Amino acid sequence: MMRIHVFLASLVALTSPAVAASTPGELVQELSQTAHDSDQKGFLAAMSASTRRAMAEAEAMGSKLTLAQKDFSTALDESFGIGLLGGAARFPIADRKAVLARFVAIDLVGVEQKTPKEARLRLKTITKNFGDQTATEEDTFTAVKENGEWKLDLSDLTHGIMRTAVQRAAEISMLPRKSAQVPSKTVSPPS
Repeated sequence: MMRIHVFLASLVALTSPAVAASTPGELVQELSQTAHDSDQKGFLAAMSASTRRAMAEAEAMGSKLTLAQKDFSTALDESFGIGLLGGAARFPIADRKAVLARFVAIDLVGVEQKTPKEARLRLKTITKNFGDQTATEEDTFTAVKENGEWKLDLSDLTHGIMRTAVQRAAEISMLPRKSAQVPSKTVSPPS
């Protein structure tokens, strides 16, 4: 369940809306088609304005987290030598196109209309991992009607991811200071 949230959140940033979905079902069709076509702009345009704003903030936070991870890795490498996992370069981040290409299908399982401008969508997603194995998940997402068009609203999810990223970045930024207190690796003379 969390994996699909991370996939979706990885894709969203500020873009100009271009998808015109007059029903929640059309919204899901657009999401599936744009994922199939690797159309990043179209996929992102299907997101609510609040989601796009929140994800722009999350993207900035993600950059800070990546920098903190690299700084931590560099500090470890300097103190203990380059690790077996490749040193400071061991935290690769997939780009949006690569993440979008992992979607095999997005299907609408059900719709629960909450208000005329809000619905809960039960989606089944099929994604492939880096080993080309597929995984199927079902989860419920909110869709909102903005200016007569249905959009996927992931802003609550995005804010949760941002809180986690802020906490993680703070934890990582404190680690190099703690590791500086640990004596670095020394080589004893042969006896």
